[in-house]
Amino acid sequence: MNSSNTRNRYPTVDIEQYIRQHLGSHVLYTYRNVKKYYYRLDAVQLDIEFLKICRGKDIIPSFLWFKTANNDLSSSPVYKACQLKLLNVEIDAKRKKLNELKIIYVSSLDHLRELSSADLFEHFFEIIISECSQLIDEKRRTLNKKLLSLCPVNNSTRYYNAKVVTNLSSRVLSNEELICLSNGLDYSLPPKSINSMNVASNVETFFHRITDVYQHQKKFMNEHKEYEAISESDVRVLNTKELSLANDLSSLTKSFLQRANRGQIQKNKFDFDQENYRKLLQKLKEDTSIIITRPDKGRGVVLMDKHNYVNKIQSILNDSSKFSSLSEDPTLARENNLKSLLRKLHDQRQITDQFYYLARPTGSNPGRLYGLPKVHKQPVSLRPVLSSIGTFNYGLGKALTHMLSDLIDNKNMIKDSSSFVKDLHALDDPLSTFKMVSFDVVNLYTNIPVDEIINIILKKLYEDRPVPPIIERNDLKALLTFATPKSHFLFDGKIYDQIDGVSMGSPLAPLLAEIFLQEFEKKNLSLFENLGILYWKRYVDDTFVLLNPKFSTEKVCAELSKLHPSVKFTSQEEDAVTHKLPFLNVLIQQQEGIGFQT
Repeated sequence: MNSSNTRNRYPTVDIEQYIRQHLGSHVLYTYRNVKKYYYRLDAVQLDIEFLKICRGKDIIPSFLWFKTANNDLSSSPVYKACQLKLLNVEIDAKRKKLNELKIIYVSSLDHLRELSSADLFEHFFEIIISECSQLIDEKRRTLNKKLLSLCPVNNSTRYYNAKVVTNLSSRVLSNEELICLSNGLDYSLPPKSINSMNVASNVETFFHRITDVYQHQKKFMNEHKEYEAISESDVRVLNTKELSLANDLSSLTKSFLQRANRGQIQKNKFDFDQENYRKLLQKLKEDTSIIITRPDKGRGVVLMDKHNYVNKIQSILNDSSKFSSLSEDPTLARENNLKSLLRKLHDQRQITDQFYYLARPTGSNPGRLYGLPKVHKQPVSLRPVLSSIGTFNYGLGKALTHMLSDLIDNKNMIKDSSSFVKDLHALDDPLSTFKMVSFDVVNLYTNIPVDEIINIILKKLYEDRPVPPIIERNDLKALLTFATPKSHFLFDGKIYDQIDGVSMGSPLAPLLAEIFLQEFEKKNLSLFENLGILYWKRYVDDTFVLLNPKFSTEKVCAELSKLHPSVKFTSQEEDAVTHKLPFLNVLIQQQEGIGFQT
Protein backbone atom coordinates (compact mmCIF):
# COMPACT_ATOMS: atom_id res chain seq x y z
CA MET A 1 0.00 0.00 0.00
CA ASN A 2 1.40 3.39 -0.92
CA SER A 3 1.86 6.27 1.50
CA SER A 4 -1.01 8.41 0.19
CA ASN A 5 -3.57 5.63 0.69
CA THR A 6 -2.17 4.95 4.15
CA ARG A 7 -2.53 8.60 5.16
CA ASN A 8 -6.12 8.62 3.95
CA ARG A 9 -6.96 5.48 5.88
CA TYR A 10 -5.33 6.33 9.22
CA PRO A 11 -5.32 9.63 11.15
CA THR A 12 -2.25 11.87 11.17
CA VAL A 13 -3.27 13.84 14.27
CA ASP A 14 -4.16 12.52 17.72
CA ILE A 15 -2.50 9.27 16.73
CA GLU A 16 -1.99 8.18 20.34
CA GLN A 17 -5.71 8.56 21.08
CA TYR A 18 -6.46 6.46 18.00
CA ILE A 19 -4.06 3.74 19.17
CA ARG A 20 -5.59 3.68 22.68
CA GLN A 21 -9.14 3.39 21.35
CA HIS A 22 -8.54 0.88 18.54
CA LEU A 23 -5.42 -1.08 19.49
CA GLY A 24 -5.14 -0.87 23.24
CA SER A 25 -2.73 0.53 25.82
CA HIS A 26 -0.11 -2.16 25.19
CA VAL A 27 0.38 -1.03 21.57
CA LEU A 28 0.39 2.59 22.73
CA TYR A 29 3.14 1.80 25.23
CA THR A 30 5.22 0.14 22.51
CA TYR A 31 4.60 3.02 20.10
CA ARG A 32 5.81 5.54 22.69
CA ASN A 33 8.92 3.45 23.34
CA VAL A 34 9.81 3.38 19.66
CA LYS A 35 9.32 7.13 19.41
CA LYS A 36 11.35 7.75 22.58
CA TYR A 37 14.29 5.58 21.59
CA TYR A 38 14.27 6.83 18.00
CA TYR A 39 14.79 10.36 19.29
CA ARG A 40 17.32 9.34 21.93
CA LEU A 41 19.35 7.42 19.35
CA ASP A 42 19.70 10.46 17.10
CA ALA A 43 20.24 12.76 20.06
CA VAL A 44 23.14 10.68 21.37
CA GLN A 45 24.65 10.55 17.88
CA LEU A 46 24.52 14.35 17.77
CA ASP A 47 26.11 14.52 21.22
CA ILE A 48 28.96 12.30 20.07
CA GLU A 49 29.54 14.44 16.96
CA PHE A 50 29.49 17.57 19.12
CA LEU A 51 32.06 16.13 21.53
CA LYS A 52 34.28 14.88 18.70
CA ILE A 53 34.27 18.33 17.10
CA CYS A 54 35.17 19.87 20.45
CA ARG A 55 38.07 17.45 20.72
CA GLY A 56 39.19 18.10 17.16
CA LYS A 57 39.08 21.89 17.59
CA ASP A 58 40.67 21.73 21.05
CA ILE A 59 37.50 23.11 22.68
CA ILE A 60 36.51 22.14 26.21
CA PRO A 61 32.72 21.97 26.80
CA SER A 62 31.46 23.94 29.79
CA PHE A 63 30.43 20.83 31.76
CA LEU A 64 34.09 19.79 31.97
CA TRP A 65 35.24 22.97 33.70
CA PHE A 66 35.61 22.24 37.40
CA LYS A 67 36.80 24.25 40.37
CA THR A 68 40.09 23.70 42.13
CA ALA A 69 41.35 24.98 45.45
CA ASN A 70 44.11 26.82 43.62
CA ASN A 71 42.63 28.97 40.86
CA ASP A 72 45.96 29.11 39.03
CA LEU A 73 45.68 25.41 38.27
CA SER A 74 42.91 26.07 35.74
CA SER A 75 45.50 27.39 33.29
CA SER A 76 48.02 24.61 33.84
CA PRO A 77 48.79 21.80 31.35
CA VAL A 78 47.79 19.22 33.95
CA TYR A 79 44.32 20.76 34.26
CA LYS A 80 43.94 20.76 30.46
CA ALA A 81 45.12 17.15 30.26
CA CYS A 82 42.49 16.15 32.84
CA GLN A 83 39.79 17.89 30.82
CA LEU A 84 40.84 16.11 27.63
CA LYS A 85 40.90 12.79 29.44
CA LEU A 86 37.42 13.40 30.81
CA LEU A 87 36.27 14.41 27.33
CA ASN A 88 37.50 11.11 25.91
CA VAL A 89 35.80 9.24 28.74
CA GLU A 90 32.55 11.07 28.00
CA ILE A 91 32.78 10.18 24.30
CA ASP A 92 33.36 6.52 25.16
CA ALA A 93 30.41 6.59 27.57
CA LYS A 94 28.18 8.11 24.90
CA ARG A 95 29.24 5.43 22.42
CA LYS A 96 28.42 2.72 24.93
CA LYS A 97 25.06 4.31 25.56
CA LEU A 98 24.46 4.52 21.81
CA ASN A 99 25.02 0.78 21.42
CA GLU A 100 22.63 0.05 24.28
CA LEU A 101 19.98 2.32 22.77
CA LYS A 102 20.32 0.60 19.40
CA ILE A 103 19.50 -2.75 20.98
CA ILE A 104 16.47 -1.39 22.85
CA TYR A 105 15.27 0.56 19.81
CA VAL A 106 15.50 -2.40 17.44
CA SER A 107 13.66 -4.59 19.96
CA SER A 108 10.88 -2.02 20.42
CA LEU A 109 10.61 -1.52 16.67
CA ASP A 110 10.27 -5.25 16.04
CA HIS A 111 7.64 -5.48 18.77
CA LEU A 112 5.61 -2.66 17.21
CA ARG A 113 5.88 -4.36 13.83
CA GLU A 114 4.46 -7.56 15.33
CA LEU A 115 1.54 -5.73 16.96
CA SER A 116 0.40 -3.86 13.84
CA SER A 117 -0.26 -4.55 10.19
CA ALA A 118 2.35 -3.64 7.58
CA ASP A 119 0.57 -0.52 6.32
CA LEU A 120 -0.26 0.65 9.85
CA PHE A 121 3.34 0.12 10.95
CA GLU A 122 4.51 2.17 7.96
CA HIS A 123 2.09 4.92 8.98
CA PHE A 124 3.32 4.85 12.59
CA PHE A 125 6.93 5.07 11.49
CA GLU A 126 6.28 8.05 9.19
CA ILE A 127 4.65 9.95 12.05
CA ILE A 128 7.51 9.09 14.42
CA ILE A 129 10.08 10.38 11.93
CA SER A 130 8.06 13.54 11.29
CA GLU A 131 7.58 14.38 14.97
CA CYS A 132 11.11 13.47 16.05
CA SER A 133 12.79 15.35 13.20
CA GLN A 134 11.58 18.64 14.66
CA LEU A 135 13.04 17.76 18.05
CA ILE A 136 16.30 16.60 16.48
CA ASP A 137 16.62 19.81 14.45
CA GLU A 138 16.05 21.82 17.60
CA LYS A 139 18.76 19.88 19.42
CA ARG A 140 21.13 20.38 16.49
CA ARG A 141 20.55 24.14 16.61
CA THR A 142 21.21 24.11 20.34
CA LEU A 143 24.51 22.30 19.87
CA ASN A 144 25.46 24.70 17.08
CA LYS A 145 24.87 27.63 19.42
CA LYS A 146 27.01 25.96 22.06
CA LEU A 147 29.85 25.55 19.60
CA LEU A 148 29.62 29.17 18.56
CA SER A 149 29.63 30.31 22.16
CA LEU A 150 32.60 28.10 23.02
CA CYS A 151 34.57 29.14 19.94
CA PRO A 152 33.29 32.50 18.67
CA VAL A 153 34.51 33.49 15.23
CA ASN A 154 35.44 37.13 15.07
CA ASN A 155 36.55 37.68 11.50
CA SER A 156 37.42 41.29 12.17
CA THR A 157 40.34 40.18 14.32
CA ARG A 158 41.40 37.06 12.46
CA TYR A 159 44.83 37.16 10.86
CA TYR A 160 45.54 36.78 7.19
CA ASN A 161 48.70 37.25 5.18
CA ALA A 162 48.22 40.47 3.23
CA LYS A 163 51.05 39.54 0.84
CA VAL A 164 49.13 36.55 -0.49
CA VAL A 165 46.21 38.51 -1.98
CA THR A 166 46.82 41.25 -4.55
CA ASN A 167 43.62 43.07 -5.41
CA LEU A 168 43.98 44.98 -8.69
CA SER A 169 40.23 45.05 -9.27
CA SER A 170 37.69 47.73 -8.43
CA ARG A 171 35.87 45.32 -6.10
CA VAL A 172 36.33 46.09 -2.42
CA LEU A 173 36.98 42.83 -0.62
CA SER A 174 35.55 42.25 2.82
CA ASN A 175 37.78 41.01 5.59
CA GLU A 176 36.08 37.60 5.39
CA GLU A 177 36.81 37.38 1.66
CA LEU A 178 40.45 38.32 2.22
CA ILE A 179 40.79 35.64 4.90
CA CYS A 180 39.21 33.09 2.57
CA LEU A 181 41.39 34.01 -0.43
CA SER A 182 44.56 34.13 1.68
CA ASN A 183 44.39 30.32 1.84
CA GLY A 184 45.62 30.39 -1.76
CA LEU A 185 44.32 28.88 -4.98
CA ASP A 186 45.62 25.43 -4.04
CA TYR A 187 43.38 25.35 -0.97
CA SER A 188 40.38 23.10 -1.43
CA LEU A 189 37.34 22.34 0.66
CA PRO A 190 36.41 18.72 1.27
CA PRO A 191 33.40 17.63 -0.78
CA LYS A 192 30.00 17.55 0.86
CA SER A 193 29.61 13.99 -0.32
CA ILE A 194 31.91 11.29 -1.61
CA ASN A 195 32.15 11.00 -5.39
CA SER A 196 31.08 7.39 -5.83
CA MET A 197 32.06 7.33 -9.51
CA ASN A 198 35.65 8.31 -8.71
CA VAL A 199 35.88 5.70 -5.98
CA ALA A 200 34.50 3.00 -8.26
CA SER A 201 36.86 4.05 -11.04
CA ASN A 202 39.89 3.90 -8.75
CA VAL A 203 38.89 0.48 -7.46
CA GLU A 204 38.49 -0.78 -11.02
CA THR A 205 41.93 0.58 -11.91
CA PHE A 206 43.38 -1.17 -8.87
CA PHE A 207 41.70 -4.41 -9.94
CA HIS A 208 43.10 -4.09 -13.46
CA ARG A 209 46.62 -3.48 -12.22
CA ILE A 210 46.77 -6.48 -9.90
CA THR A 211 45.46 -8.83 -12.56
CA ASP A 212 46.47 -9.42 -16.17
CA VAL A 213 43.34 -7.55 -17.23
CA TYR A 214 45.47 -4.39 -17.34
CA GLN A 215 47.95 -5.84 -19.82
CA HIS A 216 45.10 -7.18 -21.93
CA GLN A 217 43.46 -3.75 -21.89
CA LYS A 218 46.68 -2.02 -22.99
CA LYS A 219 47.08 -4.43 -25.88
CA PHE A 220 43.44 -4.02 -26.83
CA MET A 221 43.62 -0.20 -26.78
CA ASN A 222 46.77 -0.15 -28.91
CA GLU A 223 45.14 -2.41 -31.48
CA HIS A 224 41.95 -0.38 -31.31
CA LYS A 225 43.88 2.85 -31.96
CA GLU A 226 45.60 1.25 -34.89
CA TYR A 227 42.67 -0.44 -36.60
CA GLU A 228 39.71 1.31 -34.93
CA ALA A 229 37.75 -1.93 -34.86
CA ILE A 230 36.74 -4.52 -32.26
CA SER A 231 36.72 -8.22 -32.96
CA GLU A 232 35.19 -11.03 -30.92
CA SER A 233 38.65 -12.05 -29.72
CA ASP A 234 38.88 -8.76 -27.81
CA VAL A 235 36.31 -9.94 -25.27
CA ARG A 236 38.00 -10.81 -21.96
CA VAL A 237 36.35 -13.40 -19.68
CA LEU A 238 37.38 -13.35 -16.01
CA ASN A 239 38.55 -16.59 -14.44
CA THR A 240 37.19 -17.87 -11.11
CA LYS A 241 39.77 -16.14 -8.90
CA GLU A 242 39.42 -12.84 -10.73
CA LEU A 243 35.64 -13.01 -10.50
CA SER A 244 35.81 -13.74 -6.76
CA LEU A 245 38.20 -10.84 -6.24
CA ALA A 246 35.96 -8.54 -8.27
CA ASN A 247 32.95 -9.46 -6.12
CA ASP A 248 34.89 -8.89 -2.89
CA LEU A 249 36.12 -5.49 -4.07
CA SER A 250 32.60 -4.54 -5.14
CA SER A 251 31.21 -5.43 -1.71
CA LEU A 252 33.97 -3.54 0.11
CA THR A 253 33.48 -0.50 -2.11
CA LYS A 254 29.75 -0.34 -1.40
CA SER A 255 30.36 -0.67 2.33
CA PHE A 256 33.02 2.04 2.25
CA LEU A 257 30.79 4.45 0.32
CA GLN A 258 27.91 3.99 2.74
CA ARG A 259 30.09 4.64 5.78
CA ALA A 260 32.00 7.51 4.17
CA ASN A 261 28.88 9.34 3.04
CA ARG A 262 27.24 8.89 6.42
CA GLY A 263 30.31 10.25 8.19
CA GLN A 264 30.64 13.15 5.75
CA ILE A 265 27.02 14.18 6.23
CA GLN A 266 27.43 14.21 10.01
CA LYS A 267 30.65 16.21 9.73
CA ASN A 268 29.11 18.84 7.46
CA LYS A 269 26.41 19.59 10.02
CA PHE A 270 28.88 21.29 12.34
CA ASP A 271 31.62 22.64 10.06
CA PHE A 272 30.84 26.36 10.12
CA ASP A 273 34.12 27.62 8.61
CA GLN A 274 33.81 25.38 5.58
CA GLU A 275 30.20 26.34 4.98
CA ASN A 276 31.10 30.01 5.30
CA TYR A 277 34.00 29.58 2.86
CA ARG A 278 31.70 27.87 0.37
CA LYS A 279 29.31 30.81 0.47
CA LEU A 280 32.12 33.35 0.10
CA LEU A 281 33.72 31.50 -2.80
CA GLN A 282 30.36 31.07 -4.50
CA LYS A 283 29.73 34.80 -4.14
CA LEU A 284 33.13 35.60 -5.67
CA LYS A 285 32.51 33.10 -8.46
CA GLU A 286 29.21 34.74 -9.35
CA ASP A 287 30.90 38.12 -9.79
CA THR A 288 31.52 38.07 -13.55
CA SER A 289 33.21 41.48 -13.48
CA ILE A 290 36.42 40.11 -11.95
CA ILE A 291 39.09 37.53 -12.75
CA ILE A 292 40.78 35.55 -9.97
CA THR A 293 44.11 34.02 -10.91
CA ARG A 294 47.64 33.43 -9.66
CA PRO A 295 50.65 35.74 -10.15
CA ASP A 296 53.33 35.19 -12.75
CA LYS A 297 55.93 34.23 -10.16
CA GLY A 298 55.51 32.69 -6.76
CA ARG A 299 52.31 31.74 -5.04
CA GLY A 300 49.40 33.98 -4.28
CA VAL A 301 46.04 35.22 -5.49
CA VAL A 302 45.46 38.13 -7.86
CA LEU A 303 42.13 39.80 -8.61
CA MET A 304 41.68 41.91 -11.74
CA ASP A 305 38.77 43.62 -13.42
CA LYS A 306 37.73 41.38 -16.29
CA HIS A 307 37.60 44.18 -18.86
CA ASN A 308 41.14 45.23 -17.91
CA TYR A 309 42.34 41.62 -18.06
CA VAL A 310 40.76 41.08 -21.49
CA ASN A 311 42.20 44.35 -22.83
CA LYS A 312 45.71 43.40 -21.73
CA ILE A 313 45.43 40.00 -23.44
CA GLN A 314 43.99 41.61 -26.56
CA SER A 315 46.92 44.03 -26.72
CA ILE A 316 49.21 40.99 -26.87
CA LEU A 317 47.08 39.28 -29.52
CA ASN A 318 47.04 42.43 -31.64
CA ASP A 319 50.68 41.78 -32.55
CA SER A 320 50.13 40.57 -36.12
CA SER A 321 53.70 39.27 -36.35
CA LYS A 322 52.94 36.71 -33.62
CA PHE A 323 49.20 36.01 -33.80
CA SER A 324 46.42 35.92 -36.36
CA SER A 325 42.67 35.58 -35.97
CA LEU A 326 40.99 32.56 -37.58
CA SER A 327 37.48 32.38 -38.97
CA GLU A 328 37.06 28.64 -38.31
CA ASP A 329 38.44 25.96 -36.03
CA PRO A 330 41.33 24.07 -37.71
CA THR A 331 41.57 21.38 -35.01
CA LEU A 332 40.13 18.48 -36.98
CA ALA A 333 42.10 19.21 -40.15
CA ARG A 334 45.39 19.60 -38.28
CA GLU A 335 44.75 16.49 -36.22
CA ASN A 336 44.13 14.42 -39.35
CA ASN A 337 47.22 15.81 -41.08
CA LEU A 338 49.40 15.02 -38.09
CA LYS A 339 47.94 11.52 -37.80
CA SER A 340 48.69 10.87 -41.46
CA LEU A 341 52.30 11.98 -41.07
CA LEU A 342 52.81 9.94 -37.90
CA ARG A 343 51.26 6.85 -39.49
CA LYS A 344 53.59 7.17 -42.47
CA LEU A 345 56.67 7.57 -40.27
CA HIS A 346 55.59 4.67 -38.09
CA ASP A 347 55.05 2.40 -41.07
CA GLN A 348 58.50 3.35 -42.37
CA ARG A 349 60.03 2.60 -38.93
CA GLN A 350 61.34 6.16 -38.65
CA ILE A 351 59.72 6.56 -35.23
CA THR A 352 59.27 4.07 -32.41
CA ASP A 353 55.99 2.63 -31.18
CA GLN A 354 56.36 4.67 -28.00
CA PHE A 355 56.80 7.91 -29.96
CA TYR A 356 53.89 7.08 -32.24
CA TYR A 357 51.34 6.29 -29.54
CA LEU A 358 52.40 9.27 -27.41
CA ALA A 359 52.26 11.75 -30.30
CA ARG A 360 49.15 10.40 -32.04
CA PRO A 361 46.23 12.76 -31.27
CA THR A 362 42.62 11.72 -30.70
CA GLY A 363 39.62 13.89 -29.83
CA SER A 364 41.65 17.10 -29.73
CA ASN A 365 40.46 20.52 -28.63
CA PRO A 366 41.84 24.03 -29.17
CA GLY A 367 44.15 25.37 -26.48
CA ARG A 368 43.02 27.92 -23.90
CA LEU A 369 44.94 31.17 -23.49
CA TYR A 370 45.11 32.96 -20.16
CA GLY A 371 47.36 35.56 -18.60
CA LEU A 372 49.35 35.62 -15.36
CA PRO A 373 49.80 39.11 -13.88
CA LYS A 374 53.38 40.27 -13.31
CA VAL A 375 52.58 41.90 -9.98
CA HIS A 376 56.26 42.50 -9.19
CA LYS A 377 56.48 44.99 -12.06
CA GLN A 378 54.76 48.32 -12.62
CA PRO A 379 52.64 48.84 -14.58
CA VAL A 380 51.27 45.33 -14.20
CA SER A 381 51.43 43.37 -17.44
CA LEU A 382 50.37 39.81 -18.24
CA ARG A 383 52.45 36.81 -19.19
CA PRO A 384 50.43 34.85 -21.78
CA VAL A 385 50.16 31.14 -20.99
CA LEU A 386 48.57 28.56 -23.24
CA SER A 387 46.87 25.59 -21.63
CA SER A 388 47.69 23.04 -24.30
CA ILE A 389 46.59 19.82 -22.62
CA GLY A 390 44.25 18.04 -25.01
CA THR A 391 45.41 19.95 -28.08
CA PHE A 392 46.28 18.08 -31.26
CA ASN A 393 50.04 18.65 -30.84
CA TYR A 394 50.34 18.24 -27.05
CA GLY A 395 51.43 14.60 -27.24
CA LEU A 396 53.78 15.44 -30.10
CA GLY A 397 55.40 18.12 -27.96
CA LYS A 398 56.00 15.61 -25.16
CA ALA A 399 57.42 13.04 -27.58
CA LEU A 400 59.78 15.58 -29.17
CA THR A 401 60.88 16.78 -25.74
CA HIS A 402 61.98 13.25 -24.84
CA MET A 403 63.73 12.94 -28.19
CA LEU A 404 65.61 16.26 -28.08
CA SER A 405 66.41 16.56 -24.37
CA ASP A 406 70.04 15.53 -24.86
CA LEU A 407 70.68 18.73 -26.85
CA ILE A 408 70.75 20.69 -23.60
CA ASP A 409 74.06 21.79 -22.13
CA ASN A 410 73.86 22.36 -18.37
CA LYS A 411 76.94 24.57 -18.15
CA ASN A 412 75.23 27.93 -17.55
CA MET A 413 71.88 26.59 -16.37
CA ILE A 414 70.50 27.02 -12.86
CA LYS A 415 68.55 23.93 -11.87
CA ASP A 416 66.73 25.47 -8.91
CA SER A 417 67.22 28.03 -6.15
CA SER A 418 68.92 25.60 -3.76
CA SER A 419 71.56 24.57 -6.31
CA PHE A 420 72.05 28.24 -7.21
CA VAL A 421 72.71 29.13 -3.56
CA LYS A 422 75.17 26.24 -3.28
CA ASP A 423 77.09 27.42 -6.36
CA LEU A 424 77.05 30.99 -5.08
CA HIS A 425 78.60 30.06 -1.75
CA ALA A 426 81.33 28.15 -3.58
CA LEU A 427 82.49 31.24 -5.52
CA ASP A 428 85.88 32.74 -4.74
CA ASP A 429 85.87 35.70 -2.36
CA PRO A 430 87.45 38.10 -4.90
CA LEU A 431 84.31 37.80 -7.04
CA SER A 432 82.33 39.39 -4.22
CA THR A 433 83.89 42.72 -5.16
CA PHE A 434 81.99 42.71 -8.46
CA LYS A 435 78.54 44.15 -8.95
CA MET A 436 75.49 41.86 -8.82
CA VAL A 437 73.00 42.35 -11.65
CA SER A 438 70.04 40.35 -12.92
CA PHE A 439 69.02 40.45 -16.58
CA ASP A 440 65.55 39.37 -17.65
CA VAL A 441 64.63 38.46 -21.24
CA VAL A 442 61.46 40.27 -22.27
CA ASN A 443 58.64 37.94 -23.40
CA LEU A 444 61.03 35.12 -24.17
CA TYR A 445 58.56 32.49 -25.36
CA THR A 446 56.55 34.65 -27.74
CA ASN A 447 59.73 36.18 -29.17
CA ILE A 448 61.56 32.94 -29.98
CA PRO A 449 62.02 32.86 -33.79
CA VAL A 450 60.54 29.48 -34.66
CA ASP A 451 62.21 29.01 -38.04
CA GLU A 452 65.58 29.85 -36.54
CA ILE A 453 65.25 27.47 -33.60
CA ILE A 454 64.09 24.65 -35.90
CA ASN A 455 67.16 25.18 -38.07
CA ILE A 456 69.39 25.20 -34.98
CA ILE A 457 67.96 21.85 -33.89
CA LEU A 458 68.32 20.32 -37.36
CA LYS A 459 71.92 21.53 -37.61
CA LYS A 460 72.82 20.04 -34.24
CA LEU A 461 71.27 16.69 -35.12
CA TYR A 462 72.19 16.27 -38.79
CA GLU A 463 75.40 18.29 -39.22
CA ASP A 464 77.18 18.45 -35.87
CA ARG A 465 76.65 14.83 -34.90
CA PRO A 466 78.52 11.99 -36.58
CA VAL A 467 75.44 9.74 -36.49
CA PRO A 468 72.17 11.49 -37.40
CA PRO A 469 68.75 10.29 -36.18
CA ILE A 470 66.84 7.58 -38.04
CA ILE A 471 64.07 9.98 -38.95
CA GLU A 472 64.63 11.95 -42.14
CA ARG A 473 65.54 15.62 -41.76
CA ASN A 474 62.51 16.95 -43.64
CA ASP A 475 60.17 14.71 -41.66
CA LEU A 476 61.56 15.92 -38.33
CA LYS A 477 61.23 19.48 -39.58
CA ALA A 478 57.59 18.78 -40.39
CA LEU A 479 57.00 17.41 -36.88
CA LEU A 480 58.67 20.45 -35.30
CA THR A 481 56.48 22.69 -37.45
CA PHE A 482 53.37 20.86 -36.27
CA ALA A 483 54.50 21.31 -32.67
CA THR A 484 55.34 25.03 -32.82
CA PRO A 485 53.78 27.58 -35.18
CA LYS A 486 50.69 25.49 -35.85
CA SER A 487 49.28 26.12 -32.38
CA HIS A 488 45.79 27.58 -32.25
CA PHE A 489 43.79 28.51 -29.19
CA LEU A 490 40.63 30.12 -27.87
CA PHE A 491 40.34 33.38 -26.00
CA ASP A 492 37.18 35.31 -25.19
CA GLY A 493 35.15 33.17 -27.58
CA LYS A 494 37.46 33.76 -30.56
CA ILE A 495 40.04 31.45 -32.09
CA TYR A 496 43.59 32.54 -32.86
CA ASP A 497 46.71 31.06 -34.41
CA GLN A 498 50.22 31.61 -33.10
CA ILE A 499 52.30 32.13 -36.22
CA ASP A 500 55.64 32.79 -34.54
CA GLY A 501 57.20 32.19 -31.16
CA VAL A 502 56.28 29.34 -28.87
CA SER A 503 53.50 29.28 -26.34
CA MET A 504 54.27 29.07 -22.65
CA GLY A 505 52.36 25.99 -21.58
CA SER A 506 53.45 23.79 -24.46
CA PRO A 507 55.52 20.81 -23.26
CA LEU A 508 58.11 21.63 -25.92
CA ALA A 509 58.39 25.35 -25.09
CA PRO A 510 60.95 25.17 -22.22
CA LEU A 511 63.25 22.96 -24.29
CA LEU A 512 63.10 25.24 -27.34
CA ALA A 513 63.68 28.31 -25.18
CA GLU A 514 66.68 26.68 -23.53
CA ILE A 515 68.22 25.58 -26.84
CA PHE A 516 67.71 29.05 -28.29
CA LEU A 517 69.27 30.88 -25.33
CA GLN A 518 72.17 28.44 -25.13
CA GLU A 519 72.90 29.11 -28.80
CA PHE A 520 72.66 32.84 -28.08
CA GLU A 521 75.15 32.49 -25.20
CA LYS A 522 77.50 30.31 -27.23
CA LYS A 523 77.71 32.83 -30.07
CA ASN A 524 78.22 35.85 -27.80
CA LEU A 525 80.37 34.42 -25.02
CA SER A 526 83.45 36.38 -26.09
CA LEU A 527 81.43 39.61 -26.17
CA PHE A 528 80.29 39.04 -22.58
CA GLU A 529 83.86 39.44 -21.36
CA ASN A 530 84.26 42.67 -23.32
CA LEU A 531 81.13 43.99 -21.59
CA GLY A 532 82.63 43.35 -18.14
CA ILE A 533 80.63 40.19 -17.42
CA LEU A 534 82.67 37.76 -15.33
CA TYR A 535 79.94 35.36 -14.17
CA TRP A 536 76.77 34.38 -16.03
CA LYS A 537 74.18 31.90 -14.72
CA ARG A 538 70.66 31.63 -16.05
CA TYR A 539 67.34 30.20 -14.89
CA VAL A 540 65.07 30.12 -17.98
CA ASP A 541 64.87 33.84 -18.88
CA ASP A 542 66.35 35.28 -15.65
CA THR A 543 70.12 35.65 -15.54
CA PHE A 544 72.36 36.32 -12.55
CA VAL A 545 75.49 38.24 -13.52
CA LEU A 546 78.60 39.48 -11.75
CA LEU A 547 79.60 42.66 -13.53
CA ASN A 548 82.77 44.70 -13.39
CA PRO A 549 81.79 47.80 -11.36
CA LYS A 550 83.51 50.01 -13.95
CA PHE A 551 80.80 49.12 -16.47
CA SER A 552 77.36 50.73 -16.49
CA THR A 553 74.50 48.26 -16.03
CA GLU A 554 72.23 50.26 -18.35
CA LYS A 555 74.81 50.32 -21.14
CA VAL A 556 75.55 46.61 -20.79
CA CYS A 557 71.82 45.87 -20.91
CA ALA A 558 71.48 47.98 -24.05
CA GLU A 559 74.43 46.22 -25.71
CA LEU A 560 73.04 42.78 -24.86
CA SER A 561 69.71 43.77 -26.40
CA LYS A 562 71.48 44.54 -29.70
CA LEU A 563 72.93 41.05 -30.08
CA HIS A 564 69.74 39.47 -31.45
CA PRO A 565 66.58 41.13 -32.79
CA SER A 566 64.36 38.74 -30.80
CA VAL A 567 66.19 39.07 -27.47
CA LYS A 568 65.60 42.19 -25.40
CA PHE A 569 66.75 42.51 -21.80
CA THR A 570 65.70 44.43 -18.73
CA SER A 571 68.04 44.79 -15.77
CA GLN A 572 68.04 45.14 -12.01
CA GLU A 573 71.13 46.14 -10.08
CA GLU A 574 72.01 45.36 -6.48
CA ASP A 575 71.02 47.96 -3.90
CA ALA A 576 73.78 50.56 -3.68
CA VAL A 577 73.56 50.77 0.13
CA THR A 578 72.72 47.26 1.35
CA HIS A 579 74.36 45.44 -1.59
CA LYS A 580 71.38 43.09 -1.77
CA LEU A 581 69.70 41.65 -4.86
CA PRO A 582 66.59 39.43 -5.03
CA PHE A 583 66.88 36.54 -7.47
CA LEU A 584 64.78 33.36 -7.72
CA ASN A 585 63.06 34.05 -4.40
CA VAL A 586 66.50 34.33 -2.80
CA LEU A 587 67.82 37.56 -1.30
CA ILE A 588 71.55 37.70 -2.00
CA GLN A 589 73.86 40.00 -0.06
CA GLN A 590 77.37 40.74 -1.15
CA GLN A 591 80.00 41.25 1.55
CA GLU A 592 83.54 42.09 0.56
CA GLY A 593 86.08 39.68 1.99
CA ILE A 594 83.34 37.31 3.14
CA GLY A 595 81.54 36.39 -0.04
CA PHE A 596 77.86 36.00 -0.77
CA GLN A 597 75.24 35.57 1.94
CA THR A 598 71.69 34.36 1.31
